[in-house]
Amino acid sequence: MKKALFSIVLLLQGILAVHAQDIKTSAPSPSTSGSDQEIRKATEQLTAKYSLNADQAKQAYIVLVRKDKNMAQIAGFKDSDPALYLAKAQNIQKGTLASIRRILNSKEQVEIYQKTQAEIRVLRNKKQKELAAKKATKAEIETALLAIYAE
Repeated sequence: MKKALFSIVLLLQGILAVHAQDIKTSAPSPSTSGSDQEIRKATEQLTAKYSLNADQAKQAYIVLVRKDKNMAQIAGFKDSDPALYLAKAQNIQKGTLASIRRILNSKEQVEIYQKTQAEIRVLRNKKQKELAAKKATKAEIETALLAIYAE
């Protein structure tokens, strides 16, 4: 009985291993061709900004396709539930930035990234103070800060 049970377990592992080899990984497909052109342009800009090699540029393209797909998924919340939209958009931005940071290998690339993020923080801080002085609502401030973004 033990031998039969062991044989069945071994057979199932073999089947799973063969099946796992058949699964192909691919880049997520962009939603529209117009969007694809924008993604390619953004990838070229990132490649130029950070001096990305071919493999890094390919990874950056995948990250930007994922960002585009995620933003398209939450677009419906923009009017129906603005607070949820803002929260999700902020998370998408953070995730995209984290993914881009993981792509960067060289010290020079990381320095450019950190400098860019420091500049964004300064701009957001300035905008927040400006809107707070005008007594803007929290939602208005968050919307304005969300618009200040750079990869």
